[in-house]
Amino acid sequence: MLKPAFGVRRLGQRYDRGEVDAFVDRIIATAERRSVGPDVTGDDVRNAAFSTPLFGPGYPVEEVDTFLAEAERWLPGGPSTTGTPDARGGTAGVSAPQFSTVRWREGYAIEEVDEFVERVLATANGLPVSRPVTTAEIRNVQFSPVRLAEGYDIEEVDMFLDTAEGWLA
Repeated sequence: MLKPAFGVRRLGQRYDRGEVDAFVDRIIATAERRSVGPDVTGDDVRNAAFSTPLFGPGYPVEEVDTFLAEAERWLPGGPSTTGTPDARGGTAGVSAPQFSTVRWREGYAIEEVDEFVERVLATANGLPVSRPVTTAEIRNVQFSPVRLAEGYDIEEVDMFLDTAEGWLA
C-alpha cells in the first residue's frame, strides 16, 4: 500500500507533518497486517488530533481529513462498510465504498472500478455472481488510467482492494 502524498502548505489550516506521517504509517501497517505497535482502529482515526505548526510547512487539513475518513472505513472498528464476520468466518454486510474523484491527476476509470467493486462486494457478501472474485484476481486487477477526465483516486481504490483481499483470504 502506498503512503498518500499530501500537499504542503505554509499558511492556513495545516497539520504537523511528523505527527501525520507517524499516524499514517501506523494506519498502513494495520491495513497491511504488519505489527509496528498497537493496531489503529476506526475509533482511533475518528479521535485523531494533530498539532498545528506555528511556523513552517504542514499538511493541508482537508487532504489529511479526507484520507482519514477513507481509512476509517477499512480499519477495524470503522463504520459498517468493513462488514462483520459471519458464521463461516467470512464477511457479511459489506457495503459499497465511496471513492474520491480526481480530475487533474491520474485516476482509475470509474466504470471499470465500479463493475469490479460490485463483483467483489457480491462475492464477499455471498451473493450470486456470474464470476466470483478471487484473491489472485484482486491482486492482479489493472484498471485503465484516466487523465484530465474524472476518475477514482488511485490510492483509495488500492487501499480498498487490499482490504477486500483480506475479506476473501
